[in-house]
Amino acid sequence: MDIFTEAHSVASSRLHLRTKIKAKLKSLIAIYLVLFCVHAGANAICVSNAAGLSVAMDANGKYTVSCRTPGWSFGGEIGHPLRSATAGSGEDTGGRYQRISFEWLERKSAMSGEIWLYEDKSLILFSETCKNAEEMPPDPFPAFTSLPQSLHAFSYRQDSFAPPQFATANCCTPWLLFDDDANALVISPASHFMVTRLIGDGKNLIASGFNPILRNIPVGFSQQTILAFGHGINRTWDLWGQSLCNFEGVMWLHADNDAILKYLGYWTDNGASYYYNFDLNKGYAATLESLVSYYVQEQVPIRYLQLDSWWYYKTVNLLDDRTVKGSVDSNGKKNPRLPDGEWNRYGGLLEYKAHPYVFPDGLEAFQKSIGLPLVTHNRWIDPESPYHQRYKISGIAAVDPKWWDDIADYLHAAGVQTYEQDWLNSIYQRSPAFSSNLDTAESFLDNMARACQERGMTMQYCMPDPSHFLQGSRYYNLTTIRTSPDRFGRNHWSDFLYTSRLAYSMGIRPWSDVFNSTERNNLLLSTLSSGPVGIGDALGSENRNDLFKAVRSDGVIVKPDVPAMPLDCCYIADARHDHSALAAAAFTTQGNVKTAYLFAFNRSLDETNRIRLTPADLGFDTPVYVFNYFSSMGRYLQANQTFSISVNNQAAAYYIVTPIEHGLAFLGDADKFVSNGKQRIDTLNVDADKVTADVLFAPTEKSIILHGYSIGTPAISVKSGSAGPVRFNQATGQFAFEIKADLQTPPDNSQADPVRHVLVILRAKSYNQTAQLNNVVTQK
Repeated sequence: MDIFTEAHSVASSRLHLRTKIKAKLKSLIAIYLVLFCVHAGANAICVSNAAGLSVAMDANGKYTVSCRTPGWSFGGEIGHPLRSATAGSGEDTGGRYQRISFEWLERKSAMSGEIWLYEDKSLILFSETCKNAEEMPPDPFPAFTSLPQSLHAFSYRQDSFAPPQFATANCCTPWLLFDDDANALVISPASHFMVTRLIGDGKNLIASGFNPILRNIPVGFSQQTILAFGHGINRTWDLWGQSLCNFEGVMWLHADNDAILKYLGYWTDNGASYYYNFDLNKGYAATLESLVSYYVQEQVPIRYLQLDSWWYYKTVNLLDDRTVKGSVDSNGKKNPRLPDGEWNRYGGLLEYKAHPYVFPDGLEAFQKSIGLPLVTHNRWIDPESPYHQRYKISGIAAVDPKWWDDIADYLHAAGVQTYEQDWLNSIYQRSPAFSSNLDTAESFLDNMARACQERGMTMQYCMPDPSHFLQGSRYYNLTTIRTSPDRFGRNHWSDFLYTSRLAYSMGIRPWSDVFNSTERNNLLLSTLSSGPVGIGDALGSENRNDLFKAVRSDGVIVKPDVPAMPLDCCYIADARHDHSALAAAAFTTQGNVKTAYLFAFNRSLDETNRIRLTPADLGFDTPVYVFNYFSSMGRYLQANQTFSISVNNQAAAYYIVTPIEHGLAFLGDADKFVSNGKQRIDTLNVDADKVTADVLFAPTEKSIILHGYSIGTPAISVKSGSAGPVRFNQATGQFAFEIKADLQTPPDNSQADPVRHVLVILRAKSYNQTAQLNNVVTQK
């Protein structure tokens, strides 16, 4: 054994020993806490964890949840004395937990309950089980009536697209309760999302219960409620969402496996140029075929096409006037300028197949003519539909597995990649059994997911209630969900960002809805969402230059890992009504390097607002460079230094924030919104004296500009390509240089989209720890 191998062996043995000692100490601490805090006498049982949480239950059915920091306590009672109570422990997908188990009688029915306190997380799970079949659901549990005072509340309303509100909503939504120091609790149902709800105002009552019309509870029925505590609002959202998804046992689908998430697309939904609209001299199919041909000619790389409700058979029966997206004439025609037909209507679904006026040769033939995958829209089933005679329909929704198999077969044969289910809020409201029966709504959604997944199709939810987000955590192939009303625009930005938080917590990517590529800020924010980027421009009116700020030449979106979501300080400010500006951040993490993408805008129409932040608010604990994308100016900041963003009534500001390592900050591709996105910068590493970036080129891309900040002219070396001279601005510390791929090197075909790799190594010259530039951060 040589000296290096022996040294490595000794180090490994010591590390292993330290790991064993730490594990043993951890176990002893847990045992001590339980022995210290578990009192198996008649009065109470109490369990605690190392995170500072404790749960107590006494013989009279009174229970308390306490949080050492910040000193919160939540108390409630079952309302009946306990018949038995024991303490124990267990382990599940969330980790090891301490458990209190108990039984009681409720309305002469036997009930059992458990409270799980996880050892390594600030996480608690409440559970109640019915030991008898009952007509009525059990009482809410937990039901806290003793609460901390002066907590802010936030939730999502029971309405289309789950609008956010700084108040509690009595529906199946998570509630966020928090204080001015960003200490937070997120509570929600953890099962049976379509028939459960939270109840109360967050000040006098927090309870987890059921829809008031739910009936016929079977023997053995069990309901769970999850509570996640933490310091940091977004950190607590993450703990809640990841834990709930773990309970469901669903792995998130990688974005690269879904065309709608990976590529630029073209959409024909409400607000797009070809929504119930086409060239009358060509017809609908030929209009879209011409559009696709034009984009191929102009090298605008759209990689899929969405077909909205205009392509299939519908009735003239509207749900109500409020639900009409746009005008409908007196004869029920959606677009009075266009010919009549069952396709040009806006009622319920009559038959889910292509109308011959729209696609004379059928859906499959149209798809083959354009050579792109399709995303297809669907709505509710009309009472006049013949489907009622052939399948099991509940209200206005199909719950029959055969119906879902039949339409999924039809779509799969026609090259459909993603099935879009719209009108979910209305379907829930107009299908009474969804609220009154345990299984009906789940049968609708389960069969949809199963039929699509068996055929390799993903799904998108549109017009969802909050419960659809939570239920969506169960489905591997539900990849996207609309978090904004129709036709994306500035008036929807705030709700879009807050509801994106709910989507991402459930492992689903938010979709902004369609916009035109000429709308730079809509394009930017949609790219920052990490969800789909879909345009609806009329033929020839697109902004090609701005589109390529979002995508590579092969149509791959260069996007963040984590979508743009409001910062903790904005939750607090909005709860206090402190200002009308909103800041949201998205993130990319590569190895030991994190890049933040900060978007801020003013929600007031008549005044200028200012947001003050520190890099620490974005999760940085080392010096950073804050780069203003629109003005190309920047500033060196310590992690705790404050910088100010001022936005007037029409402005939006956008900053890229990256750490300074060895006197250098790497900002990535100068021409991309998300400049360090992994679709462009595959890997980014910092070691002893250099920064190394693996830069990806699409096959037709010849060169790109990389840029950043340095305290001196950086030294550049390149492998598998070449680099031009470094342009360095001594006054600002900013540098830029061009790199070119070696076009003689064959592309890497190991992934779905071929790429060329160029390895770039950067070193800062004359590094001096005290050198700092302090240029004022401004905006255009």
